[in-house]
Amino acid sequence: MSDARIVVIVPAAGAGTRFGGDIPKQFRQLGGKPLVQRVVERFLFDEQVSRVIVPVAELLLSVVSQSNEDRVKFVAGGETRLQSVARGLEHAGDADLIAVHDAVRPFFAVETFHAALAAAQEHGAALPVIPLADTVHVVAEDRIVSTPDRSTLAAAQTPQCFRAAVLREVIERAQREGGDATDEAGLAAKYGYTVKTVPGDSMNFKITRLEDLAMAERVLAEWGGES
Repeated sequence: MSDARIVVIVPAAGAGTRFGGDIPKQFRQLGGKPLVQRVVERFLFDEQVSRVIVPVAELLLSVVSQSNEDRVKFVAGGETRLQSVARGLEHAGDADLIAVHDAVRPFFAVETFHAALAAAQEHGAALPVIPLADTVHVVAEDRIVSTPDRSTLAAAQTPQCFRAAVLREVIERAQREGGDATDEAGLAAKYGYTVKTVPGDSMNFKITRLEDLAMAERVLAEWGGES
């Protein structure tokens, strides 16, 4: 993996409607910096990362396109995550391995990232997962329909990592078929690729609500302001 060219795509073009307010959640402040900036900087600490590509809403492109860091590239995203990842891929060049990471997960562990990269290099695709702590029910019309075996379920996290050729094929096929997805690893599995799992991290939570942001502020304070 040391010789592999690694590119990270951080889709950040979404509206973040579940969070509420006029500002998309990925641009909310965490410790005085936008969430997406926290994420990008964490990847830049890793010298193995050749480039971080950030698809954003086209209206914001002129605002964020100026950067002193030549390893960061902002590009126009799409209306869906799939479209944004596809546009990010257009700028990935000759990458060997590509990771896709949520713009609102600022506390991923570098060790988890490297484990997913290594597994992707060997098998084609990989993602971090964590076991479910709660029982999950399938519900319809306010009634429990079934209760899956919790031992067979896992919560998906990012960064999700792929050999570049695998991710390109997965995204191109999904676009041809008119599909969409919030999880690239799930698409890869759907299309028959082997997708390995690596242990995730409970600290790698996704900030989707105001209470998540409040918890992230506490975590950042405990970490001394570093993400």
